[in-house]
Amino acid sequence: MKNENIKKINTLGKVCRILLIFARVAFIIGIVCCIIGAIAFLTIPKSDVITADGTISAQIHVDSSRIPSIFSDDLIDLDESNIDFDAWGTGVKWIVESNKTDNEVIYDIDGALNIDNSRSIIFGTAGTLAAGAVMCALMLIVVIFGGKLAKALEICNSPFESNVLKAMKHFAFSLIPVGIVQTLWNGSIGLTTIFVIIVIIIFSFIFSYGAQLQQESDETL
Repeated sequence: MKNENIKKINTLGKVCRILLIFARVAFIIGIVCCIIGAIAFLTIPKSDVITADGTISAQIHVDSSRIPSIFSDDLIDLDESNIDFDAWGTGVKWIVESNKTDNEVIYDIDGALNIDNSRSIIFGTAGTLAAGAVMCALMLIVVIFGGKLAKALEICNSPFESNVLKAMKHFAFSLIPVGIVQTLWNGSIGLTTIFVIIVIIIFSFIFSYGAQLQQESDETL
């Protein structure tokens, strides 16, 4: 008869393995859709597909006396911006001027947009879809190794078995590329992923040490 805790580990491993099968299918679909989408956008003619010509003018009044000082100080100190971008047929101009009084900040905003060549939009969208395909592929690798860990837990007689420890380490290492990409893309989320990776690796070494102690105990008996 198996120990009750081992039975719970086996059950959780089975549930995780089934869920990860669905996740694997979802990421495969995501990869295919992103690749098809990127190719489809790259086949679009590079000019005259999307055009735009417009202006925007606005005046924003902010009553700083009714905003807590911890926020109003930063609001009043906002730098004026002057953006003039023109590349690949896409022109964007954005001018912000601020006038400050004792209790009010007035922002005058003047902007203009002109698109006579949609190349940047097409390439930008295709690049985003390609990046999505890469991220889905990295997550698919994580899900595959996670499935192997879940399978090892499903059939194990002890969480200290070598196949469980090996699967746990491989799962942790499969997360490293995801952590790197997320750090480059979004620093805070990437650092969180890297922290999780480190924790999993530490636990794998703790389990390895526990397996060693169990083996020594069995040999002593």
